[in-house]
Amino acid sequence: MKKYGVIAALITAAVIISGCSSSTEASKEETKIDKGFKAEHLHGLAYGADQNIYVATHEGMLATGSDGGNWVLKGNYDFDFMGFNVMSDGTMITSGHPGKTSNLPNPLGVMISDNNGSKWDSKSLLGKVDFHILASNFSNPKVIYGVNQMDSGSYKAGIYKSTDKGGNWERIDSVGLPQDLHQIYSLISMPDDENTLLAGTEMGVLKSSDGGENWESLDQKRLITAINVLPDSKDLISYSITNEAAGIMVSKDGGQTWENRGLDLGQDAVAYFGINPNDANKMAISTFENSVFTSDNGGENWVALMEKGIVK
Repeated sequence: MKKYGVIAALITAAVIISGCSSSTEASKEETKIDKGFKAEHLHGLAYGADQNIYVATHEGMLATGSDGGNWVLKGNYDFDFMGFNVMSDGTMITSGHPGKTSNLPNPLGVMISDNNGSKWDSKSLLGKVDFHILASNFSNPKVIYGVNQMDSGSYKAGIYKSTDKGGNWERIDSVGLPQDLHQIYSLISMPDDENTLLAGTEMGVLKSSDGGENWESLDQKRLITAINVLPDSKDLISYSITNEAAGIMVSKDGGQTWENRGLDLGQDAVAYFGINPNDANKMAISTFENSVFTSDNGGENWVALMEKGIVK
């Protein structure tokens, strides 16, 4: 368990820490940023409905074209974006904390954007919950699962579920998850069954077949730090770490077996996947060390857009 254990320890430290010039052409909804700009703590990454790449950070959201050109700070929101992703219908969803310029209560609860991050609206739980993980079902984006890793007032730590696209939430009385929910790194609701879930944890890969109530071990020797769906086939893509190998892997059987596609990041690992909704060969990743890479050929070759938080 040497490779698995060493990287898991480094990732745990990164998760705990992260919890804690203008252009005349830029619109009021975005501000151009130049090469050398440094982003602090990347908390999410996804392709938007406009096929640009969006990176959620500790102090706002960045956006760039798939070639890494024309980086901007999107929407002029200085939120600490957490649990960020883009649902299969193009709606952005996030949680986290308000920034210094915001008068919103802390935490943000569930926020949504229907215009690629130009404007964010409160959906629910404002001032009550900070979901560090939000996972919507690919086939039915009205179904969303959120991981509340710590007690927050009357909202206890646990997995919460919404069936109305984030408007209302119910805490699931789960059995079999790690006692410390910071040990959950990734979560996905299977595209062919919204009640079947996989979770990448320090205990290995866990599976629930009843909407998160009961969890059992699927693979004790695998750590999945990031997971997503390939939209053309609904196959799963993950960054997996075992004793024998680490890298981007694809499963065609619901996580039972995995095919290694390469990109062993050594002591780093993928934290978030973004897949272009119109072309699954175009994908992006961000890592626990705050680097961003893109590929336009299904992961065979990668180009760095950001290295340790610094825009290239």
